[in-house]
Amino acid sequence: MSIICNPLTLPLPFMHSVPFRLHITTLSRTEIITILQRYCSEFLIHAADNEGLQQGIDESLVRKLAAWCDIPVTYAGGGRNISDLDLVERLSDGKVDLTIGSALDVFGGKGCTFDECVRWNRQRE
Repeated sequence: MSIICNPLTLPLPFMHSVPFRLHITTLSRTEIITILQRYCSEFLIHAADNEGLQQGIDESLVRKLAAWCDIPVTYAGGGRNISDLDLVERLSDGKVDLTIGSALDVFGGKGCTFDECVRWNRQRE
């Protein structure tokens, strides 16, 4: 997982709470998430190694995100079909959402239709 952080785009309170000489790369992923989630309402995490390949999600990363994050999280990367929505829900105890991109019919994919995704979500309301 890559965490890309541009200090110029961070909110001013964040910049004052971290000493200028502290390089964000010296922090662990969990430390970075702990700090950043104070200034975010949600995370969108792209599993860049899986993005657009439709070869399945990074199950380990989904589990870790569920454990690390206290705010809503959406995971992107590798989603193939409706069963992947079920898998992410199960792996994360419902703490992580999945976005399906290139597998979705509206983006030219053949893995699932937009209507199927809408039905899946409505069943959980």
